Amino acid sequence: MTNCKICKSESIRQLDDMESISYKGSVLSISMEYSVCNECEREFVSKQQILNNDSRVRDAKKSVDGLLTSTEIYHARTSMELTQEQASLVFGGGKNAFSKYERAEVSQSVAMDKLIRICLKHPPVLHELLIGAGIKRESTQVTYENNVIPYPKLKAANQSQFKTVRSIDLTKDVSYG
Repeated sequence: MTNCKICKSESIRQLDDMESISYKGSVLSISMEYSVCNECEREFVSKQQILNNDSRVRDAKKSVDGLLTSTEIYHARTSMELTQEQASLVFGGGKNAFSKYERAEVSQSVAMDKLIRICLKHPPVLHELLIGAGIKRESTQVTYENNVIPYPKLKAANQSQFKTVRSIDLTKDVSYG
């Protein structure tokens, strides 16, 4: 809001105050935004401040519920090197799901949260989901040939040909069995 609806002044200051909210037996202290007119001292909350406050409350509730917050979802997605659109294809939830999760506009399901955490902990699971979503990604796998552990008493194991490390570019998945 750019002006006061009572006195029409444009001299507005924005403030933050801590609010206590009870949620599932816990008391959450959340910083809430509001505005005050410098002329008539009227307090009000703008539309954007309402959205910001709702996001803060939603993130605080997610923390209590053991879910990833909006910032944590953003960091998880970027650490997996996914765009918001790719993340939606991989994990589901709709075309704009990750945009909404990252703005704390909506909360992800418990199942979605678990799947994101599993993919962070187990990259091969993410790889399988990427394949299922039709997302091709160049990857490099480091392989260790022969013996890379030094055995000081065994001369054969310490030869240079047994200490090489090479990289292999993977361009397609191959199943054996």
